Order: sequence, then structure tokens, then C-alpha cells
Amino acid sequence: MRTTAALVILTALTAGTAACSAAPTAATNAATAAAAPTANAAPVTAQTLVHELRAAGFTATIKADTDSNYVTQVGGSAYSLKLKETPGTAGINMFPNPEALAGWVPLSKQFGGVAVTAGSWAVSLPTSTTAQRDRSLAEAPKIAAALGGTVQK
Repeated sequence: MRTTAALVILTALTAGTAACSAAPTAATNAATAAAAPTANAAPVTAQTLVHELRAAGFTATIKADTDSNYVTQVGGSAYSLKLKETPGTAGINMFPNPEALAGWVPLSKQFGGVAVTAGSWAVSLPTSTTAQRDRSLAEAPKIAAALGGTVQK
């Protein structure tokens, strides 16, 4: 009986010690992961997006748009984006916050748009013609991989 009781107590103490020693490790790992930048951290400027696209092998140039549109009306900024890999003019939309981007995504989809989004930015791809839409659909996953974004279609 004493041996059984001792084994139960020893087992409980061992389990408790393991749980206590594991908890700081898990907390430390979580804090380290939160503080460390990820390999595909979402870019935060239009120029950074272009840099990331170029680093992934795309031929990309941007120009600031001066026209008023949804993006500028909600306090963001828009850029014309030329990608050699997609026919037509694409766009980079920098929204003031994720909520403004979330309001734009359904509008883009409603009009047949193809975009790559993350955080508070969107790369809107050309879709005026069937050929443009098809090419944009083919390139969107590659752009998403390069920028750490999600394809919206």
C-alpha cells in the first residue's frame, strides 16, 4: 500500500513538475514567435510591395494616382502598377486600416475583380477583358506567395 501511494504521489509530482517546466517554455516560444518577424510579413508601403514583387522576379513599376476613388475617399492612397506579367494596368491600394480594406474586397469581387490582399493593402489586377482576367487569375497566386497575401476573386 505504501509503495502504491508513493508511486501515485511521485507520478503526480512528476506530472506537475513537467507541466510547470513546460509552461514557461510554451510562453517563451509564443513571445519569441510574436516578436520575431515572419519570412512573408505583409509589406506596409507601396514601394515595399514593389520591392517584394521585384525580388520574386516580377517586373514592376508604380506611379501615384491623383484621381479620387474609393481608396482615397476612405483616407488611403492608390498607385498605378505596371506588371510585365499581366496585361493592362494593375493597382496598389493602401487603405488606412483593415476595416477599409474589408469594405473594398466585396466591391472588387462584385465587379469581377482579382486582387491579392493582406493587412491594409491590396494589389488589384487587370480584369477589363477576358484575356486580362485569365492572366490575372494565373498570376495572382504567385503574387500572393511573393507578398504573403491572399487571393481575392
